[in-house]
Amino acid sequence: MSLDLLKIELERSAALEALVDAAWEGAGVGSEASARAAAGLCSLSLNHGRAIRLLLLEVPPSATALMRPQFETLVRAVWARHAAKESDLARLLAQLTVESQQAAKKLPGVPEMLAALGTLGPRGAAALLGRARARLWDGLNSHVHGGIHPFQRGESGYPTQLLSDLLKNTNAMTMLTVIMLAELTGNAEFVAVMSALHHEFADVLPELEPLPT
Repeated sequence: MSLDLLKIELERSAALEALVDAAWEGAGVGSEASARAAAGLCSLSLNHGRAIRLLLLEVPPSATALMRPQFETLVRAVWARHAAKESDLARLLAQLTVESQQAAKKLPGVPEMLAALGTLGPRGAAALLGRARARLWDGLNSHVHGGIHPFQRGESGYPTQLLSDLLKNTNAMTMLTVIMLAELTGNAEFVAVMSALHHEFADVLPELEPLPT
């Protein structure tokens, strides 16, 4: 893949991001704790995705490292909506203090959240997110912790095809937030929006398997 083609994909991805952002900004989300937590986490996941796109060409090691928090916040959003206990939501939504920071350490990690979603989440959601984790986790951990992946890429460079694949995975997680938006607003039209966007931006998306409802 040429650098010029990757730049075109970045422009297309920015257009997709703008449409997804507009959908979130124009939506009304319920006031219940699970909805507030999920909406805030989806917004954070979208922000990580935006940062990845902005950094991809200039600072690819940092862009790659941000894909793990983008994924984790998406998982936590689905978990918050469907599987979190009231005590967990209270810890997550508490005002930031030294005490609440310590209490938040009791929040579950990704394996525990996926296990809970396997029982309480939408049909197939845990399996879908678990497959994404299995494909991406080792490489993302290496980038987050300064392992062999970023070290060797620093020596040899980042192939444009690798950056394109990363961009498409990032876009897929951005798209999956639209499914959460449909749930949080109760507006099934957002599922149609996702379908339309998937068709229009298929060139910058992997084969996307949406969260079952």
